[in-house]
Amino acid sequence: MIRHHANFYTNRLVTEWLKNGKIIIACDLDDTIIPYNEEIKENCKKMVNLILECQEQGIYFLINTARSKEQLKQAKQQVESLGIEIHGINEMHQEWDKPYGLNGKLYANIFLDDRGGFWDTYWTLSNALSIVRHQRKNGNKNEQ
Repeated sequence: MIRHHANFYTNRLVTEWLKNGKIIIACDLDDTIIPYNEEIKENCKKMVNLILECQEQGIYFLINTARSKEQLKQAKQQVESLGIEIHGINEMHQEWDKPYGLNGKLYANIFLDDRGGFWDTYWTLSNALSIVRHQRKNGNKNEQ
């Protein structure tokens, strides 16, 4: 395996991104990309901007929320109003043909969540994005 980054998780994310052309991002909503608490409004904005930058390099974006079924239409509208293209809500996108990501568990290359290490995943994704951009600009041999 080629080492793109010293951090195992960043390296794995970069490797999967370059190999597959896209990654799957599963993302919580409240206090991750949609501010529920006013004091973290800027953090949410930073995460949204990072996701938008990632879209340019190829992602599938899955909403991964505990909101009720009745609230999902509003959630979809909120996320789309941010400019984020959605490929699934609490389920895999329609083109998914892999034997995992079943039985109620989403498969993703990275999960973004305010309660699951917001800044850790932010920096892992940000670093991976920088490396992917650099590799693609310089003609990465590992990408299919």
